[in-house]
Amino acid sequence: MLIKVIAQNDTNGNPRRGWIRYDLDGRFLGFYPEGYDDGGEVLRKLKAEEGEGFPSINITPKEYKRLKGLVA
Repeated sequence: MLIKVIAQNDTNGNPRRGWIRYDLDGRFLGFYPEGYDDGGEVLRKLKAEEGEGFPSINITPKEYKRLKGLVA
């Protein structure tokens, strides 16, 4: 399953967006930064498999940085 996370833009105005992937038991499987390429091929494939209507949550820039350290 996927959840979109949204943090405040950085000081240069660049967006901080990404996706958390987890299994049905709630275990963390990975984090995928979105970037300007919409997350790349791997994320596009995961979105296609999951369908539509993903939940999204707002997070702090600090939490976004922590998640980026866990990139799948």
